[in-house]
Amino acid sequence: MNLNTYRFHASHLYNAWNYGGVLPALTRNGLVQTVAGVGIRELTTAPNGGYEAHVELGRATHHDALTEIETGLVQLGFYAVQVDVTEWATATVEGALLGGTGGGAIGSATKDPFGFFAALAIGAVVGALVGHTAQTIKARYRADRIAPGMWQFTQLPVPRPGFGSQPWGTQP
Repeated sequence: MNLNTYRFHASHLYNAWNYGGVLPALTRNGLVQTVAGVGIRELTTAPNGGYEAHVELGRATHHDALTEIETGLVQLGFYAVQVDVTEWATATVEGALLGGTGGGAIGSATKDPFGFFAALAIGAVVGALVGHTAQTIKARYRADRIAPGMWQFTQLPVPRPGFGSQPWGTQP
């Protein structure tokens, strides 16, 4: 199963003068209402003004997702010019298979068909839940807004798993 996340800095579209001295606030509720199906991982006030946001959104393409995010931000009085895109892969199926195998092995020790199938089902469910939480980065991109509705994507290196040393100039 794949999951895509988008991290961006949302700046005010206009200055305080346009709002009569009071700038609008970017809220979770506002994003949810303007971008259908968005999941908000993080939304915090940035020290230099605006907001830092990290959202989940499932769309056919990253371009479609960014266009929807951009449209929603404009409706709320904000804009973003650069977005970090991350494609995540989860191990739900693999976890279910591994959990089912372990549960089946335990269930076979009971020598009871009901016990076998119950342990198999419980193992598969637990394995799927654990596998769903195990996420690995599949791909990373930086998207730069070059015009309204137009984004340029640059592929970024994917950090290697583990704690070993990494080449100079790379970030985990």
